[in-house]
Amino acid sequence: MSKPAAKAAKATKVPKVPKAGRTGSLALDAYKMIKEAITAGEYQPGDYLNENTLSEAFGMSRTPIREAFKRLSSEGFIETRNGIGTIVTHVTLKEIHDIFEVRVALECVAVDSALGRMTDGELDALEAAWLKLRADSSAGARTDWDLLSERDYELHEFLIRKSDNRYILDIIDRIRVKIARFQKISVMTLGDRLDTIDRHLHLIGLMKARDAEALKKDLKTHILWSEDQILRNPNLR
Repeated sequence: MSKPAAKAAKATKVPKVPKAGRTGSLALDAYKMIKEAITAGEYQPGDYLNENTLSEAFGMSRTPIREAFKRLSSEGFIETRNGIGTIVTHVTLKEIHDIFEVRVALECVAVDSALGRMTDGELDALEAAWLKLRADSSAGARTDWDLLSERDYELHEFLIRKSDNRYILDIIDRIRVKIARFQKISVMTLGDRLDTIDRHLHLIGLMKARDAEALKKDLKTHILWSEDQILRNPNLR
């Protein structure tokens, strides 16, 4: 059996119920559950998705699962291969580069208007969350990659949301799920947790200092560093 076929033959994992809960539309529920599992890294590129297993796990017929598959396929999250079945798509090098290139541009543009709209209280709370991660890590606590990924996403989302440029917000809204997926992959490739935390604390420090030019420079370096972490780990693509 070929490697792809062998991987596809594994039993389909069942994703957790999404935070948003049930919507009343079975197809939409299935779509959200599967997409969240992919974004959160519960499903890795190449993982096999089986209609029967998912319909039983979700307590619904195969019809809404098929509808969810169609939508996920159109968005590039899954694909159907003859002789193998439906699998989570692999992330291409170009797709990774394109998304991170857009992130650099948008976040750096957002800085100018965002800094003046951030309150000291908001920045203190953001910093406290990262300092807690640092204290736990220094104390030898086991790395919680999900929490680290969540904090990473929150920091960058905070910067974007503080911008008063609605076009930046519109663009981010359209690619948010892709960004979240890649951020998750990036965090999962990190080897030095303390270094990662300190990088984020440095960014927060620049926000608190209202140093726009230094923040733009370090944001670019930070985001491109995150991209490089993914590119150095081909097994996650």
